[in-house]
Amino acid sequence: MGTATSPSPRRRSALRCAPCATLLLAACGPAPGLGEPRAPEPPAAETVYIVIQDPPPTAPVATDGWVPDEARGDNPFERTRTWIGDYDCPQGTTQMTFRILQVKDDRIKAIFDFRHADSGASGKYLMLGRYDAETRTASFTPGAWLERPPNYVTVSMKGDLALDGSLFAGRIEHPECGAFRLRPAG
Repeated sequence: MGTATSPSPRRRSALRCAPCATLLLAACGPAPGLGEPRAPEPPAAETVYIVIQDPPPTAPVATDGWVPDEARGDNPFERTRTWIGDYDCPQGTTQMTFRILQVKDDRIKAIFDFRHADSGASGKYLMLGRYDAETRTASFTPGAWLERPPNYVTVSMKGDLALDGSLFAGRIEHPECGAFRLRPAG
């Protein structure tokens, strides 16, 4: 027989486990956050716009016709086949058309065609030339006459080509002559 004051073995084991039961009950509650409002999510990434201004202007572009727009080494006489202008010699200012017939590398074959308005004299002859891409200079020596007026001689010429190809100008290489000025026709 047992005493009335001592707990039964079954009760003793339940009392011993009371602290464990408290832990179990605490652990069996609803999962945190389920059913409760969630913590606020971080704000969505904002779109950031970076405005890039135009770069500051560079040095002003010259508009005098001497601005390069072609690669060095290219023979501009290949593209521009007819030049018109004038030259100065003893008979006075004479109109001139310079027609490019053939270009091969730096060599050029052309026709020097002229007309002096005051006297009505006109003529033409072949010319052979070379173009130096480094210095942008062309030199031409006369060839055979195609049409020869009386009292005229063939002349050499040497000139410089503008970087944009808008002017070919230089000197007629004869002691009594002066400058020539030619621009692309058209």
